[in-house]
Amino acid sequence: MGHPGRAERNPRGAGRRPEPLARDFPLPDLPAVSVCIPASPDADGLLEDLELALDSLVVQRFLDYEVVVTDDSRDDAVEALIRTYDFGGRMRYFRNPQPLQVPLNWDEAARLSRAPLIKMLLPQDRFAHADALGRFVQLMADTPDALLGVAGATHEETGEALVPTPETVAALRRQPERLLRENPLGPPSTTIHRRTPPLDYDLRLRLKADVDFYMRALRLNPRLAALEEPLVLLGPPAAPQETAGEVREAVLMLEKALGQVRDDRDTAKFLWGLMKTHKVRNARQLARMADPPPSVLAYVQHLFAHPPREPRRGLFAFLGRRT
Repeated sequence: MGHPGRAERNPRGAGRRPEPLARDFPLPDLPAVSVCIPASPDADGLLEDLELALDSLVVQRFLDYEVVVTDDSRDDAVEALIRTYDFGGRMRYFRNPQPLQVPLNWDEAARLSRAPLIKMLLPQDRFAHADALGRFVQLMADTPDALLGVAGATHEETGEALVPTPETVAALRRQPERLLRENPLGPPSTTIHRRTPPLDYDLRLRLKADVDFYMRALRLNPRLAALEEPLVLLGPPAAPQETAGEVREAVLMLEKALGQVRDDRDTAKFLWGLMKTHKVRNARQLARMADPPPSVLAYVQHLFAHPPREPRRGLFAFLGRRT
């Protein structure tokens, strides 16, 4: 028995009802939400993951949506997979003439979308149940003054829950810049945002492109629509997370947030720990790695001159551990 919304597979394509792609049909009325899926060939198991993501989308009970797939791959495999689905004319597929990579491919999917709400769904992730998309849309309808919304998620491999608790939401509302040192919201798949005011991803970033986007959205509008219910299943990252650019990207984010975090001890501790991890021993070495502006360089010079205090590890700490 076939999957709802899926055409039966066979090698010759006989009896299939191919899904019309963007170039094949007149666009319908403006949908309520655009589900944007940026496909990247550097993701291990892209087709298998994308199939699971599309399976989770085609069964959604909320139907007022379009799907926008921007494809970085060089062959027809993604397009062929998409044509095995019937989204009732909601699918819009685009092959990028040149690979855009992260985060430009995310931007391209959002740019080509048309709805007032943009729901990013990375190919390795999927909706947790058939009402998930509708719950995302309802979240934004219930919070009309919010630019950004987030829901809970579950890491599929570990079962670990990612929950936007009231405490987390309140802390981010007070200080969006805390996203420089932690990401309690998760990847773009856990979020939904409004088209206006327009926001894009900082193309200088890769590891922190999503949290930088959240920070700037919340600085524009600190109201964060949040739902603790897990609406997304998170797969493993598309590729192993490189760390070589971590320091450079933290500096780029710090440049935007410096006015708010200059005297923040937790930010200082985070940056000091990052420097130690990557063996950055002085401001000159950082300047070679990240080319910081003068204001950030002065902050880092002060950080090296007055590093955050480490917790004491003397006799009293030793005795405290034994009692």
